[in-house]
Amino acid sequence: MTDLDQICTILYRAFIEIRVDAYEKNNNVAFWLADLLHNIPCAIKTEAAAGGDFSRVLSELHRRAEERGLTSWVNNALSNGR
Repeated sequence: MTDLDQICTILYRAFIEIRVDAYEKNNNVAFWLADLLHNIPCAIKTEAAAGGDFSRVLSELHRRAEERGLTSWVNNALSNGR
């Protein structure tokens, strides 16, 4: 397992654990954010293996955010992260 594989695996599992815990504690914000982000590590790994530029990962993130009503959260997180 490469370093990237290990990083992606641990992030994926962490998001799943956060999602489960948030569901059990009825923490909707944490649940929906973890649900939105849990597939991102695997998508990054796939894109890296294909030599991509990660634009598909970002497009998918925006699509999923829109489905879940989290577009403003994603836009705010991206604008504050630069």
